[in-house]
Amino acid sequence: MRHLNDVGALQALDDSSAYLSESASTLYGRGTIASSMMPFGTAACAMTAAWVWLGGEFPRTLDILSSSHFRTPVHGRRIKVFNRILPNTQITSIGDLRITTPVRTACDIALLNETDLMHEYATETVRALMEEYGFTPTACLGIIDDNKYCRNSPQARQFFATVQQWY
Repeated sequence: MRHLNDVGALQALDDSSAYLSESASTLYGRGTIASSMMPFGTAACAMTAAWVWLGGEFPRTLDILSSSHFRTPVHGRRIKVFNRILPNTQITSIGDLRITTPVRTACDIALLNETDLMHEYATETVRALMEEYGFTPTACLGIIDDNKYCRNSPQARQFFATVQQWY
């Protein structure tokens, strides 16, 4: 497995699991990879959803929407639960994977705690989502305003106000 990882055929998740690099080259392929790792009845959000929408390096955690608690890592990845109820318009499907829409994914990234939010990487990811899926910070601000009681909504509003200066 190490040799296949070294030559780029596989992307290792931990010492005993990996996925085919070729599968991760398409949106549907990334959705299938993520779907196989998700607990039943959950939806991908935040950085996991961003990986499905954009590709790149697989995130260090599995970010999911759920009201349950998960303590056992999946393929070496800790499960980070976000207990949020979203309208159906902010969740979609890619194959068997339930996932937040690109706009909602950008909002979830802006709502991450300061310790989870790597500002430079988060900004880069949100900008890539906006460019790839054709939405503006105004759309995100609308979602944040509809959820003004979220603990980190002032931080997210400031994040998108800063991003809006580029548009």
